[in-house]
Amino acid sequence: MVEELPVASVRLVGVLPHLDRPFEYAVTPATATAGAGMRVRVRFSGKDTEGIVLGRHAAPTTDRALAPLHRLVSEDVVVPPAMMRVCEEVAERSAGTVGDVLRLALPPRHARAEKADRAAEAKEADAMDAIEPAEEAEAEAGPDADASSTTGRPGDRYPGLAALLSRAGSPEGPVPRASLTLDAVDTWTEVAADAICDLGEEQGALVVAPDRRDVMRLSRVLTARGIAHEILAGSEGPEKRYRTFRRILRGATRVVLGNRSAAFAPVANLALAICWDEADDLLEEPRAPYPHTRTVLQCRSAEERCALLFLAASESVTLRALADHGYLARLEPVPGPVTAVRPRIVAMDEYLREREGPSGRSRLPQEAMRVIRRGLERGPVLVQVPRSGYVPAIACTFCHTRAQCPHCSAPLSLSGRNGPLHCRVCGRREDGYRCPECDRTQVRAMVVGSTRTAEELHRAFPDTPLKVAGGAHGALEDDAIPERAIIVATPGAEPAPPGRYAACLLLDADALLGRAAFDADVEAVRRWRGAISLVRSADDGGEVLVVGTSTLPAIRDLVAHRSSFFLDRVLADRQELDLPPFSRVAEIVGEREACRSFLETAELPDGVDVFGPVDLEGPELIDRSRAVVRLEPSRSRELADALRAGVAARSARKAKGSLRVRLDPPDVF
Repeated sequence: MVEELPVASVRLVGVLPHLDRPFEYAVTPATATAGAGMRVRVRFSGKDTEGIVLGRHAAPTTDRALAPLHRLVSEDVVVPPAMMRVCEEVAERSAGTVGDVLRLALPPRHARAEKADRAAEAKEADAMDAIEPAEEAEAEAGPDADASSTTGRPGDRYPGLAALLSRAGSPEGPVPRASLTLDAVDTWTEVAADAICDLGEEQGALVVAPDRRDVMRLSRVLTARGIAHEILAGSEGPEKRYRTFRRILRGATRVVLGNRSAAFAPVANLALAICWDEADDLLEEPRAPYPHTRTVLQCRSAEERCALLFLAASESVTLRALADHGYLARLEPVPGPVTAVRPRIVAMDEYLREREGPSGRSRLPQEAMRVIRRGLERGPVLVQVPRSGYVPAIACTFCHTRAQCPHCSAPLSLSGRNGPLHCRVCGRREDGYRCPECDRTQVRAMVVGSTRTAEELHRAFPDTPLKVAGGAHGALEDDAIPERAIIVATPGAEPAPPGRYAACLLLDADALLGRAAFDADVEAVRRWRGAISLVRSADDGGEVLVVGTSTLPAIRDLVAHRSSFFLDRVLADRQELDLPPFSRVAEIVGEREACRSFLETAELPDGVDVFGPVDLEGPELIDRSRAVVRLEPSRSRELADALRAGVAARSARKAKGSLRVRLDPPDVF
């Protein structure tokens, strides 16, 4: 074997950007079994470096003597050829290196876990050989044979889902991809479990969710249905994580659940990939090259031809844009009575405020107290309050329209308590600001506090159990909610009781809309719909009260049922302002001189807009700057290639100063 194919092409993990390419090494008798996808150790630049074998060759491409492979770490094929192509595509889309993507895709090897799993694999093989054909047939016809009954399943309310699953894993025809915005009455875990049940016995499924609580909720549903699965989560210890990874690698289970890092899980015969709540910021990778989970799953869907399904309680702008361009199909439910698929949703309009008198303008009007009392008669009540710590936005004191930069459309900020308005993206100072809606000049910062809510509710309902979730109070388990209790939670931290909430109160809606970000309104709707999805339907007595300005488009979208007016308006505004998804945006952050030097030397495409660099504010950000570059989406690959080449050139020159380049950062504006 060594004589026939003596050269191994190796991709190194975690090397400098300008060295991100395959290197050739000589195969030794000790590493003769090294094959494509296996882990090896090599000497590179005087250091012991990890690498992945790309393939074996009969002759080298250079006249120089080749260094030998230092050691074959394991004979496990940890990166199959298809996964290597996925990593290369993710690196190109993210303007990063393949080595960095491999570091995200592969958990660190754990020798003890590998040894234990090899022993378990041998025992499983012996047990399977001992099963007689008759016993196997009896097991297949056991009590779980009817577990896939489709009577009254939530997934049956979405006819397009059956069509997508019928083509999942098909080697011919277009790859099915779809987004599904669930009605509030439908639980995403049940819909995902229905989809997994409808797959073939040999077809694999991958489900990625932002939060570990979401993963455990789906795990409980699958366990109740008797569906074997593995959980691959970053919160596990290195030994357990690697043992789980190896079980998935050898095909011990066909269903894998996990968080962001599970998007690279080597599921055998992958036919369906599901992503829950794609717009959650937890699915943004914080390590280089910062790929979004959506990007990884898109690359896997193209390379492995697996069906791709995005589930959400609220449609995101990105998914809507992908659907408008024909990349995704939008799956709609079977029409039904509104009272059967969602709770009764009411916003504090002018009529209710006038009827309440002076309390109608307060933060907790009497109508909110009545909703809580009615809800406590039937079950627990959820009170959602904005998360503390949001950067306060600046808004008009009269009509509450957020102040935006007239040059780049980013939110304006105040310099100090009474300083001038300025833009943190392009650096523009706005001394003569006028509201575009009412032409007034007075503005104010929108500041939110959440601790006071629990204190006020405790005084109003002293005999009612009250629990706080989120922030410094930590998470609250789903089964730790009393039957009739008030749960005060920040967005995203709401526990999900088995019987759902009887009522929900969305407080400080205007403050959540006033977050200093260009997507504050879309994000607020997503957070609200996430809370609404935990409330019972109107037929079961569920009701929701939104305390905010009822005429705002985002709040009106909550009251309307399956209306597309809000997203249509958001997309129209972003197209007019040249904001994502109608532009490809990159952020360059680093030391002041490094940032300026990169912009001067990088060969950016013609027509690119450059904002900044602007000095960052804060005691820990001294001498650090940020620049934003923007280009039309049709030329996004040009921008990614230019940024990638610029980083590699900077690395080859050994330029001084730290620098970070991110494509499509979530908080750029």
